[in-house]
Amino acid sequence: MKSLKSFVAQSNIEPSLIRAVVRQIGGWEEFKERAADVANYGASGGFSGFIYYNDTCAFYAKHRADILALTKDMADQLGEGVLEMVQAFNCLGEDYTLDEIGETLYGNKNKHHTQVANALAWFALEEVCRAYDDLQNN
Repeated sequence: MKSLKSFVAQSNIEPSLIRAVVRQIGGWEEFKERAADVANYGASGGFSGFIYYNDTCAFYAKHRADILALTKDMADQLGEGVLEMVQAFNCLGEDYTLDEIGETLYGNKNKHHTQVANALAWFALEEVCRAYDDLQNN
C-alpha cells in the first residue's frame, strides 16, 4: 500500500484514529516500516511514540472516543463485554477491576488509571498496525 489515503479508504478503522496512530509513531514511512513488527509482536516491544506513559496516556486521553469505539467493535466481534475484554489484555495481567477499567473508559478523560490508559493506547496501535498488515498481505 503506497499511501495513507489508500489505507484509510480500505480500512474499517476510524480514519482519525488511523491518522493519529501514524502521526504518533513518527509518520507514514515510519509506520509502514514498523507495522508488521507491531502486528506480529505487540506494542510492548517499544515503538516510538508508544513507549512512555506520558505519551501513551496523552494519546489515550486525546483519542479516547475513537479508541472506545474500536474497543466496542472488537468486543462485539468477540461476543464479550468491553470491560471484560480490556481486563483480559495481557499487559494488564488481571491487576485491574472492572470498575477501574470502566473509570478509565467512561469517566473523566483526564483522570484515568495509567496502566489501563497505556493498554488502550497500545490496543489502538496494534489494531491499526494489524489492519494495515492484513491489507498488505491480502
